[in-house]
Amino acid sequence: METILFVDDEDYLAEVGKEMLEDYGYTVDIETDPVKALSMFRQNPERYNLLISDYTMPGMNGRQLMEEVRSSRPGLPVILCSGTRLDTEGNGAFKVLLKPFDMELLLSMVRDVLDAEPQT
Repeated sequence: METILFVDDEDYLAEVGKEMLEDYGYTVDIETDPVKALSMFRQNPERYNLLISDYTMPGMNGRQLMEEVRSSRPGLPVILCSGTRLDTEGNGAFKVLLKPFDMELLLSMVRDVLDAEPQT
């Protein structure tokens, strides 16, 4: 079973994301504070197969979280979610998902990223 770390500073979005992904068989840990999410990740980095993170959050943005996580797990797949287009050049994210997104698009993107060849 694949485990996803889902980080969004809005409680509702984190809960909905968890519920929807779990309905499709994924194990999902959520966190609304990116600094706490990083701490959770560092306690057991091999637990996670994917990081899904909001881009704009207080304390640490999604790109910063991705960089910190990838310092421990360089090839970990990442999906950054944003209400605005992001420059993906050089950010290392597998995918960028624009908000608002529908569940089918999220599920398709999750599967694509998890099935892709690992990055090094």
